[in-house]
Amino acid sequence: MRRLECEARRARTSKGEIVRDAIRQRLKKKSRPTALDALSGLHGIMEGTPDLSTNKKYLANFGVGHRAQ
Repeated sequence: MRRLECEARRARTSKGEIVRDAIRQRLKKKSRPTALDALSGLHGIMEGTPDLSTNKKYLANFGVGHRAQ
């Protein structure tokens, strides 16, 4: 308990905030990584149009031959 009080004084914050932060950090370490976490290193490595809807060739025959029923 004394270490908590010393850390709170040193960090100029409440003891409760130190405890909450420690719990957040612990839970963060135990949580499973998401697909976004796994792919985050790949962001920005691809070249080209980020949205296929801006590619006229991609939309050239869109909806042709399909009638609403």
